[in-house]
Amino acid sequence: MNDRLNLAIAENIEIKARIVELEQQVAMLSKRPEFDLSTVQVREQAVIARLDRMSLKADNLNELN
Repeated sequence: MNDRLNLAIAENIEIKARIVELEQQVAMLSKRPEFDLSTVQVREQAVIARLDRMSLKADNLNELN
């Protein structure tokens, strides 16, 4: 009985450590931009994605100009 309790405690410690690792990864990834923006093509993709989020379709881009 004591062995099972010790195993459960050890497993709980491992799971908590893994949760901390995952939380750190989420924090790091949430700080990174969605797109690199280092090239014109990627900047265009970022604009298109933003317009899509704003419910504007790429077909309507000519009407916006």
